[in-house]
Amino acid sequence: MNFAQEKYIELLRAGLSRNLCLTWCQERDLDEVARRFGANPETGLWATEDEIEELEEDETVELVQLAKIGDWTVAYEPGGYQGSRSVVLESLSPGGQALNIYWNVELDSSVSYATDDVIETSFELNELNRRSGTRPDALDDVLVEVDLRQGLTVQELKARTLELAKRISGQPLTPEWLRSPRYVFKITTPLPEPLIPSAYLHPRAPFLDEPQFAQILADPSPAMASTVLKQVISTVLAIAELEGPTPSKVLQFIDHGEQFKGERHRLGEELSRETNAIRKKLLKGTSDVNERNRLDLTSQALVVLLRALDPSPVEAANAASRAALQLSVPTREDFMRLIVLSRVSDAMSTS
Repeated sequence: MNFAQEKYIELLRAGLSRNLCLTWCQERDLDEVARRFGANPETGLWATEDEIEELEEDETVELVQLAKIGDWTVAYEPGGYQGSRSVVLESLSPGGQALNIYWNVELDSSVSYATDDVIETSFELNELNRRSGTRPDALDDVLVEVDLRQGLTVQELKARTLELAKRISGQPLTPEWLRSPRYVFKITTPLPEPLIPSAYLHPRAPFLDEPQFAQILADPSPAMASTVLKQVISTVLAIAELEGPTPSKVLQFIDHGEQFKGERHRLGEELSRETNAIRKKLLKGTSDVNERNRLDLTSQALVVLLRALDPSPVEAANAASRAALQLSVPTREDFMRLIVLSRVSDAMSTS
């Protein structure tokens, strides 16, 4: 057992939740941090462990617990998730850094890092090699330092994400901090996801004024679902440099709909076969890193195409855009395109 694991076990014994959302930011005003979480500052109160337990008995209320550690503020949400939302992490990072660690079920845990209103890198703990963001490699040096990598146990992954946060913030979490009083707020109005993150407006990203994008933003309604879907697919095909008959068939299918009975099913089977064939190549292994990355990117792009076949255009746009965000995106502009398309899809699915 290494030092990071020993410290993690100490925190568990002190009451750290196994499922949680922990967020570090360099904003020191606790009321301001609460606002950026969508909490009402007027609900804030200092509470002890026992008092917090009583507050948590009301399951209709979402809480965020704040405390200062060194030059940082840490937000603790046992069983919560607000800090893992990109809009919250972006809002916590102007002029500084913000980091989120989210542990839900074992296969749904992630790390996200933002600076100056922008998510630089984000990744799932079960897919550490597939990082997204405007600078996916932003934390690579620190990941090596803490030895956060594939092949670790769940406990080792969690322990080393806490060590990652310590290296970035310079401040470790301690049992004493966990047992000390914290400033607790009720999240009353969760931050809405803006269709366009503020960082994309100052300066304004040129792609926002492209004719089709401008058309989507002028009417982000379910009526635009097919247009959004085609934008997602064309962006993904360009990123993955994916050509051939299958991508063309998918684009034609989206343009014209099902031309004969069973076409959707047949196209889905074709995509599944191609995806599985690539995954078998990956499982066999290759010493060529570039080839492995290419195959992985192709596999993920095919998954996006598969999601695009949902019978509902709105659901297809939503599923495809979510899958697209799992790609390793080579340029900041491509990532920004996918973020905006994903947010428009989310808005359409809830309208």
